[in-house]
Amino acid sequence: KKNRKTKKYKTRAKILRKKLTASFKRGNPNVVHYVCLLNAEHAAIDQKKDAKDVCKLYNDAIVISARGGYVNDAALAHERFADFLLSNVGDTEEAKYHIEEAIKCYTGWGAMRKVEHLREQYQGVL
Repeated sequence: KKNRKTKKYKTRAKILRKKLTASFKRGNPNVVHYVCLLNAEHAAIDQKKDAKDVCKLYNDAIVISARGGYVNDAALAHERFADFLLSNVGDTEEAKYHIEEAIKCYTGWGAMRKVEHLREQYQGVL
């Protein structure tokens, strides 16, 4: 049952990624940060790319989100990057930095429940 559910989510993500990429290619600049984040997530899950390449994709998503003023999406990219670093790379120090940055972004956005959740979830890292 889990494999079927995972496959369903992967299929949905692939469709969404295609739609967002097509929208960007048609000239919509408001989706590029989503495309970057989904590319990073895809690379992290797919595990065909080197961890260094995946890290670059996450960093691109963070920078593009922040520059575009999408604070909430920059926070999400930091959060997902931290999770990747902990799960796949084992880099606790870098993960801590990204969790702290996610907390700053979420705080600036006013998402205090999310901040509480992150502090609880990553209390062993912070």
